[in-house]
Amino acid sequence: MAIGTGSVVDGYTLGAPLGEGSAGRVFRAIAPSGAVVALKLLDLELSKHAVIKARFEREARALNGLDHPHLIRIHDYGTFEGTPYLAMELLEGRPLDELLLERPLAPELAFELGIGIVAGLAHAHAHGVLHRDLKPENVFVQALPGGGLHPKLIDFGLARFTNEERWGSQETLTEDGTLLGTPDYMAPEQGFGKRATSASDVYSAGVVLYELLALRTPFVRSSRSAMIRAHLLEPVPKIPLVRPGLVVQPQLEALLEKALAKKAQDRFEDAGEMLRAMQAIPVPAARYV
Repeated sequence: MAIGTGSVVDGYTLGAPLGEGSAGRVFRAIAPSGAVVALKLLDLELSKHAVIKARFEREARALNGLDHPHLIRIHDYGTFEGTPYLAMELLEGRPLDELLLERPLAPELAFELGIGIVAGLAHAHAHGVLHRDLKPENVFVQALPGGGLHPKLIDFGLARFTNEERWGSQETLTEDGTLLGTPDYMAPEQGFGKRATSASDVYSAGVVLYELLALRTPFVRSSRSAMIRAHLLEPVPKIPLVRPGLVVQPQLEALLEKALAKKAQDRFEDAGEMLRAMQAIPVPAARYV
């Protein structure tokens, strides 16, 4: 029997669908405790694909072991009649990519949003988890009273664990030479198919921060290969050249230059180091004149 609205999955009663992607569906659901949650179900056919199923389970494992205001919280995960599921906190808002399409953000608000994103990533790095696919589509934004925005990182399906003592040994889902991530936000070494590190996540975070401020990514190319080549070889345009009228602090220019360095060893070591540098920038870090 197909699982849908009205179905009961391990005690979770499914309500209206919240969204559907290539790998499965998300429903509003009532937990056995009575709490309202979001229940993410992997497509039954895809659950038979070992790698896809392992990535779904990896997301559950990663988020179940992390607790931070800027990371989505997992309440439960399991398998029901062969279908893996995640019970997550129900978020009201929209993905960052949709928000950016709707309207430009004030520079001060954009920078604060960037700090929240990097703070969530820093917590993951501190606990031995790499995201490996950080992009606006994987940041969910909640509106706060007074006009503020609160970001939460989502979709850790490509996560890699770097702390074996905490997470234990794990199977390798990808080999060196496999391209992971989204080219617009991919670090140069990932374009070569090299294994991602915390510095690779830092690069992706730098691209997201650049986009928040400049209203576009550093490079705009029509093909995947051209985008990868740009990240590998081309200099990053200064933000005031891309968004005339935007004034940025010299410390912010230096931070972006470091985060978007072509060589991993020239970047911040991890998101924690990047976060501390962001927090040290005088306010306002950027303003529009």
